[in-house]
Amino acid sequence: MHRKNLKDLSAEDKQTLARLIQQYVTPAVVSEHREAMASGVHNSPEGFLSFHRNYIAGLERYLQRRGFEKWVPLPQWNPADPIPEEFNIPNTGLGRLRNLNPNISFSPRFDPPNLGIFHSNEELGMALIGPHNRVHRTVGGVMNDLGRAPEAPIFWPWHSFIEDIWWNWQQIPRL
Repeated sequence: MHRKNLKDLSAEDKQTLARLIQQYVTPAVVSEHREAMASGVHNSPEGFLSFHRNYIAGLERYLQRRGFEKWVPLPQWNPADPIPEEFNIPNTGLGRLRNLNPNISFSPRFDPPNLGIFHSNEELGMALIGPHNRVHRTVGGVMNDLGRAPEAPIFWPWHSFIEDIWWNWQQIPRL
C-alpha cells in the first residue's frame, strides 16, 4: 500500500491529523508500546515489523471510526524531510523534539527496486532496526525515549514509513 507523504498534506490537514493522533494516544496506548519494548519487540526483527503494523492499525481504526478515512492508510513521514511544524509536538519542556530536520535517507537501500536483496522478514527487519533507532535518537526529546515515543505525533507517520517499506518488500514475487 503506497501511503501519502505527510509533507503533501495541507497545513490544515496536518494540524487536524496531529490533533487526532494526540487524542488517540492515551496512557494505555503508550503503555502498549512500552510493554512491547520490554518484551523484546525492538530486538526481534519480525516482531518489530509485525508489532508496529498492528500498532499503526489501531490508530487507523480510530481515524476511520471518526470519519477520517482519507488518512487511512496513515500518511508516512520520510526522515530525509524535515518534520512538519504541525508535528513539532511536544515543542517545549524536557521532552521537546530537538532536531526537526534529521536528514536521514533510507534511499537507495530501501527503495522498492532494491528490496529484493532481503530474503526474509527477519533480514529486512534486522536491516531496518538500526536506521529506525537512529531516527529516534536524531530527532531526540520524547522520540528518543522509546517507552514514551508514541506521545510525539510524528512517531506515527514515521512508523508508517517503515511499514510502507515492509509492504513494498512483501509485494516482490517470491519463487
